[in-house]
Amino acid sequence: MKIPLLIFGFLLAGFFFGALLEVDLKREALDLNFIDIFFNNASIGIMLVLLTSFISYPIILYNSFFLGLNIYFGIELFGVYKTFMTLIFHTPIEIVGWIICIIASKRMKGFYKTVLKKEINKENIKAVCMLLLTMIAVYFVAAIVEYYAFEFLGGHKWLN
Repeated sequence: MKIPLLIFGFLLAGFFFGALLEVDLKREALDLNFIDIFFNNASIGIMLVLLTSFISYPIILYNSFFLGLNIYFGIELFGVYKTFMTLIFHTPIEIVGWIICIIASKRMKGFYKTVLKKEINKENIKAVCMLLLTMIAVYFVAAIVEYYAFEFLGGHKWLN
């Protein structure tokens, strides 16, 4: 239960930090498809698992902080409703991916410890592989939902 609370805490911190900033915001459209979104999230997730929880915890908390910051800026640019609608469908799925990433990275750290002792824990590596596959599947679903929900809402035209 600690992981979701930390993620939520950093998300809130980023949101409230955004309120303290005075930034000249500009609308800029990015043209991404769901494959771009998926490969970005999946490649970062895999890298974080391989680098263990020493790296994944701070990176995911950093990401949570900037998600909160972007939510604040999104509300400033597009209003609460449009920001909420662009995030509500895929963000919870991505956060599940983050949690799986942290769990897998902790297991990977355990695997590395056994390798240093010149042992191999096959159950641990099997668990890491299953978590990696699950994380990749979650990120795939999140990317599809993110892209198509945004397009269904009207895409960049809807935000203007």
